[in-house]
Amino acid sequence: MDPYDVIIMPWITEKTLEARRISDPEGGHLENNNRIEFLVRREATKKDIKIAIEELLGVKVSKVNVRINRTGKHASIRLAEGYDAEEAALKLGAF
Repeated sequence: MDPYDVIIMPWITEKTLEARRISDPEGGHLENNNRIEFLVRREATKKDIKIAIEELLGVKVSKVNVRINRTGKHASIRLAEGYDAEEAALKLGAF
């Protein structure tokens, strides 16, 4: 399956940018949670999404979470250890 048939676009909002951080009780949000969020086709499975992201960005995916709301189907992707979500987003031209 073509990755462009699975991924519609990156979903970048204030809330998704905050979701990339792990809460640090002493100093606020400091650590990178290594997550990127995408809007995907409703028919796409978690496995399809994982394969598409790995092929498009050249990274390894450790976890895929999906939810459906009125704006469409959203996939929250956690990258594997050793890969950086910031760098992957730069490849997309998101930042």
